[in-house]
Amino acid sequence: MLVTVPSPDPALSSCPGRPTDRLVVTPREPVVPFGGSTELNCSLACAGGKVEWRGLDTALGTISSFPTHSVLHIRHATVATEGMKICQGSCHGQHYQKTVTLKVYALPDTLRLEAAPQILRPGHPANLNCSAVHLYPITGVALTWYRGHQVMKTDFDSEETDEELYNIVSILSLNGTEVAEGVEFRCEVTLHVGQETFTQVASLVASTEAVMEQPAAVVTSTGSPSTARPVATTALPPGPSVPTCDPTTAREPNTGTTLDLAAVTNSPSTEPQDLMAGSPTAPAATTTLPGSGTTRTGPSVGTVPACSLQIWSLPPTGTRGRALRIECHSRCAGNATVGWLRTPAALSQYQEESTGSSSVLRLDRAEPWHQGHYQCVLLGQHAQMVSLELLVSADSFSSSPAIAMGTAGSLLGLIVTGAVSRRLWKRFR
Repeated sequence: MLVTVPSPDPALSSCPGRPTDRLVVTPREPVVPFGGSTELNCSLACAGGKVEWRGLDTALGTISSFPTHSVLHIRHATVATEGMKICQGSCHGQHYQKTVTLKVYALPDTLRLEAAPQILRPGHPANLNCSAVHLYPITGVALTWYRGHQVMKTDFDSEETDEELYNIVSILSLNGTEVAEGVEFRCEVTLHVGQETFTQVASLVASTEAVMEQPAAVVTSTGSPSTARPVATTALPPGPSVPTCDPTTAREPNTGTTLDLAAVTNSPSTEPQDLMAGSPTAPAATTTLPGSGTTRTGPSVGTVPACSLQIWSLPPTGTRGRALRIECHSRCAGNATVGWLRTPAALSQYQEESTGSSSVLRLDRAEPWHQGHYQCVLLGQHAQMVSLELLVSADSFSSSPAIAMGTAGSLLGLIVTGAVSRRLWKRFR
């Protein structure tokens, strides 16, 4: 005889007259972070009883069993780890069963908020980009844009990774009247998992004094498991103008590049710190990669870059009907994640090959709608973004047979004309 104990009320006994002979599983609503560890304890208050975790899912953990309780140890939790766990017990011929559902969640340490143009100037239109990597479950994610206390936008785009986690991005377009002096723009990402709520917030404040000489406005925020609450906001102070690295330095202010300048945390310090060395941030240099039409950012001369990001196409100019590759590669000391922020056509039209630190978009046949602006982003602590303006031209060789025939005909005509002229010259000599 198998008696199932209802999960909502563990105090209920499945054996009448024996209120203490019951299975108890703790915690009742287990939640574990991705890559983290937890333990599920199942106990039965019965002398001489037996308790054990059953089912194939137990293979994802290790079990320590004792006469009155059994512990399921979960180590290095992944998405595959979550799900229903079954505990069974027996006492004096009576059998009991109880189930709990283990939930896994993932939330990044940082939330990225970027402005384009790089200077968030009052009275001027701008696009704000908010992104986060490695979230789970996506069904529990909510992203909200605020202008002050006013909700501006709540939708976002997501992309699944090889680990079944998700990267998200959302762009808020602002007109000049919305970007006013002293107005705060805030991106808030909330993750709901069971009874737990995790929140991260990043914000930027439009200020003429704060950004007049600042080469970029990029904010990284951190959050902690909590209900929604704002994170300390750093107003970016004036900085020196952007130095040039070489004669090919790009001079356009709005090239879609980003600079890793400031970290916003709960620390009382308001001075932007370099994310590599912890020192005041050095001005960044914007350079143009030769032959690729791309731009990227890096630290000023004399510093060692933590990461580099490059984008190019093979061939450099696409041809309609022919194969084309757009490649984005990063070089970082540690792990890096590269993704596509913008493509002229839907990302589903490309064959994407991603390996974490690089991503390649393949086209068997390039078409005119594949021409345009490509943006690749390096997500993480040293986030960067690079852009490529790709041109797809008509097939210049489509008329090659006609050209070849015309050329052959011209050569034959010259040969015949030369032969006739030579014979006439000999006759009348």
